[in-house]
Amino acid sequence: MAIKEKILFAGFGGQGILAAGKIFAEACIENNLNASWMPSYGPEMRGGTCNCQVVISDGKILSPMFTRPTHAVIMNQASFDKFLDKLDKSKMIVVNTSLVKISGEAEEKLKNLKIVKVPATDIALEIGFVQCANMVVLGAYAKYCTSISIDLMKESIKNKFKSKPEALDINLKAMSEGYEIAK
Repeated sequence: MAIKEKILFAGFGGQGILAAGKIFAEACIENNLNASWMPSYGPEMRGGTCNCQVVISDGKILSPMFTRPTHAVIMNQASFDKFLDKLDKSKMIVVNTSLVKISGEAEEKLKNLKIVKVPATDIALEIGFVQCANMVVLGAYAKYCTSISIDLMKESIKNKFKSKPEALDINLKAMSEGYEIAK
């Protein structure tokens, strides 16, 4: 029994990054794993930076906080720049390339980990609902996640949005798009 994943979800207020982390943690709990979700955000409602830390384990979680994530989901440039120095020991990061430009210097720094580049905001705009960009990156993350499958994550989404069928369909489509485009 050990910690499986320590995931950093980071973006700005209004991108649904805290919701993505919480949905992921809840999906893991619904599927018999232990999970913690620790949000962090500034006083701004929209536009301010925010992030959350999610720890997934098949045993006890002694601390919901960490300094170096095993995985990360990064939605905007400010978050990428802020956490770049903490990502070099990670295994994988999912990056919203609609809003994040990875410099050659950053690529070199992160050369030992898998970088999954997904134009999440662009995909969400094509779907017609920019607010589902968080589900696009969550779908991309699910493709390489070792803790839970995309199908189990979708079941959790169905439970979460069962009273809002229009939101359910859009979020499931966004998650599937992210999963399919992740390379």
